[in-house]
Amino acid sequence: MPENYSRGSLNAISYLSYYFVGALVSTLGIVLGPLCAAFHKDPSFIGQVFTLMNIGMFVPIMLGGLLMKKWGLQKPLAVAALLTLVISVALFAAPTLTMFSVAVAVIGACGGIFMTIGSYLVVRINPDEKSRSSSLIFTDFFFSLAGATLSFLLAWMFKLGASWMAMYAIMGALGVLMLLLVLRARFPSAEAQPHDARHADAAVAEPWGMSVWLICLALFLFLLAEPIFTMWTPGYLQSRFAMLPEQAALYTTVYWVAKAIGLFLNQFTVKWMKLRTFLLICTLVGMASVTLITNSANGTLILLACGAFGFFNSGLFSGLMSYGSLQVSRSSPTLISALLTCGTVGTLLFASVSSLVNGRFGLHGAVNAATVAYGLLLLTLLAAVLRSKAERLHQTAAAV
Repeated sequence: MPENYSRGSLNAISYLSYYFVGALVSTLGIVLGPLCAAFHKDPSFIGQVFTLMNIGMFVPIMLGGLLMKKWGLQKPLAVAALLTLVISVALFAAPTLTMFSVAVAVIGACGGIFMTIGSYLVVRINPDEKSRSSSLIFTDFFFSLAGATLSFLLAWMFKLGASWMAMYAIMGALGVLMLLLVLRARFPSAEAQPHDARHADAAVAEPWGMSVWLICLALFLFLLAEPIFTMWTPGYLQSRFAMLPEQAALYTTVYWVAKAIGLFLNQFTVKWMKLRTFLLICTLVGMASVTLITNSANGTLILLACGAFGFFNSGLFSGLMSYGSLQVSRSSPTLISALLTCGTVGTLLFASVSSLVNGRFGLHGAVNAATVAYGLLLLTLLAAVLRSKAERLHQTAAAV
């Protein structure tokens, strides 16, 4: 029997979930300077504080499968949205370093809930391989849209003299919007119902296989490389090329705009190109681009490479999520949670790892940590494609 749920509202919730997390992660490089000035701390210290946000995000993602099975899909989203609003108001009432540390941890946890359930909703309402890949890529478009819009908006606001708290006023407003969407939506059950008992037994017994774990590692490396790049590139460009902050912000804005464009277009690309081919091409071009960005002495070439990196990097996260979910015949909340958990370990570690590298090797070393992580991502993806079961499983399913 078909389930009664509001597909339009669920898609909107998924889009806003990714926009929310994109707003948190993609603006770190922009908000870093105002935070350092406000609290009289160096960038390495504030980078370590942002580790609290990543820890907060990691915990609900790690427990996402259990969370959805126990409380369903609507209740955790509503609680996270309300909590975002409350903590944003509390931060305005007491804008201290201690309160900021608590706030970024709590808002990070809310973002983790949004991202876990938002990702599962897309997989849950799109069982077909091509529609799932296309929908996940379009959902990820909103992550990049947050980077493209908020990087520009915040750079402009800070230039006009706005406080760092402007960022968290935006997060509170997003929490209100999420709460309104969640309360009016009709949700499906947390688990897709198998057609019969035989399918149910197969879903329980089916092993994930090495390909799933390799894709988990690839997601980890991707979510280690990208935030290192976005966090340290503005400061690196200011240091190397004596740029003003708003000039350096242009480079990351170009990255996010190109990524948003790529995500919008790539939802169509994956409908006529094999997903594994799409992933390999994007990773190869991304590797070449990030190498240029972090090592070229030509500012114009770096700007062009930022655009290429954004465009070809665009479909990797959602493409890897889709490819991982297709390694089994029936995806579950536990599998989606495992893919996100392994990926989020990269987000959890990037601030600490890159801050340590910055302290030891300087800004050039910090941005090149992204290059190293991307090279490992390419090798891991090649191994995952060689061990993949997705093509065999879903060709068989299509034939049946």
